[in-house]
Amino acid sequence: MRGLLRRRVTGALAGQVTQAVAGLGLQVVAARELGAGGLAVFSLVYGAVVLATAVCSGLVGDSLTVLDRTEPRVRAGLHVAAAGVCALTGAGGAALAVATGLLSPAGGVLLGLAAAAFVLEDVLRRLLMAAGRFWSLPAVDLTALALSLGTLAACAAAGPLSLGSFVLALLAGQGGAAAVALALLPAVERPRGPWRRPDLRAVAAFGVWRAAAQAIRPALLTVLRIAVVGLAGAAAYGPLEAARVYTAPALVVVAGLGSYLLPAFAAGVADGAAAGLRRADRAALRLAAAVAVLGVAVVAAQPLAGPLLTGGDYPLPVAAVAGWSLYAVASALLLPYAGLASVLRRQRQVLLLRGLELGSLALVVGLAAGGAAVWAPAALATGPLLVVWALRRRVLVPLARTPEPAPPVPVG
Repeated sequence: MRGLLRRRVTGALAGQVTQAVAGLGLQVVAARELGAGGLAVFSLVYGAVVLATAVCSGLVGDSLTVLDRTEPRVRAGLHVAAAGVCALTGAGGAALAVATGLLSPAGGVLLGLAAAAFVLEDVLRRLLMAAGRFWSLPAVDLTALALSLGTLAACAAAGPLSLGSFVLALLAGQGGAAAVALALLPAVERPRGPWRRPDLRAVAAFGVWRAAAQAIRPALLTVLRIAVVGLAGAAAYGPLEAARVYTAPALVVVAGLGSYLLPAFAAGVADGAAAGLRRADRAALRLAAAVAVLGVAVVAAQPLAGPLLTGGDYPLPVAAVAGWSLYAVASALLLPYAGLASVLRRQRQVLLLRGLELGSLALVVGLAAGGAAVWAPAALATGPLLVVWALRRRVLVPLARTPEPAPPVPVG
């Protein structure tokens, strides 16, 4: 047991579990307190913040993992890029919330601050991962959970919970978590400088492609929400979002091991593409099998666990639960191959091939328009499966057959 707890992969998975629990805390309360329509609106707001965070995670988080962050100009580039994304996310979130009428001007300012804090906290978490401090992540995430739920409890004592209450809880949780993450970083890793002469070209050369690829999945979910809400109504999408929250443990496993796989592939890139492909094959099969077992378990438990999540106010469709589970299995198959290809500096091909996932949106729109939105999650799973086939066959297998080893990538 002691040896297992010392392993970084275990720490990575534990950190992802606690991060998911922190995020799910808000969503579970929203599912019970806001009703199906309110949950759908909250999921749109929360999903947009997650989308912006995914962009920053690819642009800055992956770059600081793979590039040499000890080089002064690269380090300055990472600092400037992170600050820029935080500022743009905050300003954009506030403007959109007010322009669409979701929040008042004061509420929009709170949402902007919450979105900026969310992005900043994610950057600091990624820095902890890059420094090998995986077991520091639970402290960060549990701080976010405690502060968020405490804020909601205080708001509930003052009156009924609203969308503004959840925005305030998000700000309190993410702001506090960012402060804890900063305190837990090694002194040499803290973002104190330099800021001059940033090498933004080096960061962009790797990070832009990763950012675009990282944004595809949350962008798909955002479009799914908009399509179903627009074509079938918020009340129709609420149960689908509740089913996604219910099946989140499977996606937690995917994301947790994914946070470990990228630095692991980066560390072993000198062994060559053939060895990396063998590792990716093993990782994909094992990860997909584990997620499939979890998926079967959550589908079987749905009749009992579903009403606990929704409070019995609206149903939790079995088809949607099974569809999200299938989507998690497809994502598990894709993750190792996408990570390996990116480490081998084929991030452009990864992005282009992941464009195949966009094809599943046509199925989603057709299902929503035809009154069969409950099958939309299963339709999304077709995209990652196509990408797995194309990425392995068209990119990784030819690299593995090349006699020259892949050039080594400096790891910070």
